[in-house]
Amino acid sequence: MSFDQPLAGYDIASGEQRGARFSLYPNRLVLAGGESMETIPLAHLASVRVAFERDARKLNWAIGLSVLALVLALVSGPLQSWMQSLGSGVVAGGGEDSLKAVLLACFNAIAALARLLKPLAFLLFCGALALGFFFWLGQTTLRLAFAATERVVAVRGRDRQLVDFAELLGERLAARKD
Repeated sequence: MSFDQPLAGYDIASGEQRGARFSLYPNRLVLAGGESMETIPLAHLASVRVAFERDARKLNWAIGLSVLALVLALVSGPLQSWMQSLGSGVVAGGGEDSLKAVLLACFNAIAALARLLKPLAFLLFCGALALGFFFWLGQTTLRLAFAATERVVAVRGRDRQLVDFAELLGERLAARKD
């Protein structure tokens, strides 16, 4: 059994595998975290790829939520005042009869719903801001390719340490292939 020292290490600070640690040895890569450990011989590794990526879907959702929030905010005031004026017209007409009472109840309910549109628009806009922030933050992704599969480790933001670790791993892989 060999007790050689690792050439490099990387602690995964965020993402699905948070708390795990990569250790690079001269002939293998070890991923240890939680209650599991995986040893990957460098001879089985086909390629290493590291990239900073942004998820365009988050930006699309942020834009969509912002537009929806704007529409709800713009519609809220006019809808509320329109329903209140219709309701006051029904009351002014001497609303004892059941059809007028139903109309008044419907107009009041729609006006109450219109009052809720502005807070809803604010919440949607806050969600859009959060999605925009996560889009801007991006993620650094390390992909380890094997003959039949691939392992992916993604961490939030630009992670220079992961890039440096991937470069060293790539150098070791290239040295083994030569």
